[in-house]
Amino acid sequence: MDDPGQDGEDDFAGLASIEGERPTTDARLRIEKEGMRVVVSVPPNHASHLLDAAVAALLVIAALCAPAVTLKAAPEGLPNWAVVGMITIQLGVVILVTLRIFTNKPGSSSRLSG
Repeated sequence: MDDPGQDGEDDFAGLASIEGERPTTDARLRIEKEGMRVVVSVPPNHASHLLDAAVAALLVIAALCAPAVTLKAAPEGLPNWAVVGMITIQLGVVILVTLRIFTNKPGSSSRLSG
């Protein structure tokens, strides 16, 4: 790495490109859907922060969509207490997963403290 212009490009020379893009050392998050394409690229030392942000976004989406889908899918004859119970359990699972992912565990660093 005596030549600063190389910057590790030779390490990726044999890798196949996706849609004409050159492989890089950057961490990338790509979300594609019909009519929409989002690509986020960050330096490799920030990859864990990108992953944490993506997981947090998915958890927020789950917390918002799960009750709505339950209310829409619940049959009319189902008692209200059962619907409320299902929504409570769904939100409880989302909260438990969030706590499990983002809280300190003995011997590890905090993922929330940045």
